[in-house]
Amino acid sequence: MMKMRTRALSSFVWIAASRSSHAFAFPKSFGSATIPTSERTTSTELSTSSHKDGISSYLPEDTYNSLPKDGECVFLHTMIRSMDLQATMNFFSAIGLVETRRKESQNGRFTLVFMASSKGAPEIEITWNWDAEVFDKPSRSMGHLAYAVDDIYEVCDSLQKKGIDILRPPRDGRMAFVKSPDGISVELLQKGAPLEPKEPWASMPSTGTW
Repeated sequence: MMKMRTRALSSFVWIAASRSSHAFAFPKSFGSATIPTSERTTSTELSTSSHKDGISSYLPEDTYNSLPKDGECVFLHTMIRSMDLQATMNFFSAIGLVETRRKESQNGRFTLVFMASSKGAPEIEITWNWDAEVFDKPSRSMGHLAYAVDDIYEVCDSLQKKGIDILRPPRDGRMAFVKSPDGISVELLQKGAPLEPKEPWASMPSTGTW
């Protein structure tokens, strides 16, 4: 039997905290199911990223078509659904992800936006249907996405200033949790050793669920 190995960190990718303060170019907010043809992207790949390849950038430009058949099971992406594409993209951009490509279907009436920590890194695939949808809360079986950052205090401070609630503050200098507008839980972990406890985080209570 062929031996299969999986290459991933908690099945997800690393990001550098310093990237969270960069300015990104966002596509226009669609706002409704009717999207003018002139604003639709028919290219199978659209990159708005100027990021250099990062520590997790092991995928080729075409993500999997040119991967060698070497017996390895390679992690590619996780798909999540969005009720508001722009709000979901803004959330993940605040964490440090950038849009790597997108696909749109006129017949299927949906947009797929792929975001990652850098080109070639495993992606999240944000699926947005042009006809309005309202989702139930994600099942607890979903768990969370996880990203490691350079400075968890700096990242949490930046997220808080962007209006994102820190549901589980990094009291231990090691771990924090936030949620996307669609209720997807995201864990942030400090790279290396935990940072020394620091206010206001050390005494900040947890809120909500994650």
